[in-house]
Amino acid sequence: MQKRAGMLLVGLGIAVGYGAAKISPSPAVAANVAAQAKCPWGPELDAVTAAPKNHKVLLENDRVRVLDVTVQPGEREILHAHCRPSVLYVTQRGALRDRDKDGKITRDEPTAPQLPVVQWHQTEPPHSVENLDAKPLHILRVELKDASGA
Repeated sequence: MQKRAGMLLVGLGIAVGYGAAKISPSPAVAANVAAQAKCPWGPELDAVTAAPKNHKVLLENDRVRVLDVTVQPGEREILHAHCRPSVLYVTQRGALRDRDKDGKITRDEPTAPQLPVVQWHQTEPPHSVENLDAKPLHILRVELKDASGA
């Protein structure tokens, strides 16, 4: 009986270990978690976590995280931050307003630049964008990870 119970426990241990290996996060997800942990504003303010309605992950690996960012007309995003430097490819936008964590307006742009436009952004502290236009704001954001994947 004890031998059977021991074999059952060994089998259960192998099954649990195998199952844990199957549900372990990918290296890219683990790196993302590590980068968020280093973020000076905390992982809870990461754009995908804090404002998931506006920030959708299209691709993530050990080098980049590509986000599809949309803000509908009249909508104001939830407060969030960007903990990595990024390249933005703005395909559609009009008038917008950006606010800091205290709600203070930090940018008020009544007109859009000529589109499409490509921009470089360093990390961005907590903010929220308000779309003042009649058309959606649409951006592809490529967040750059360092060589270690963080």
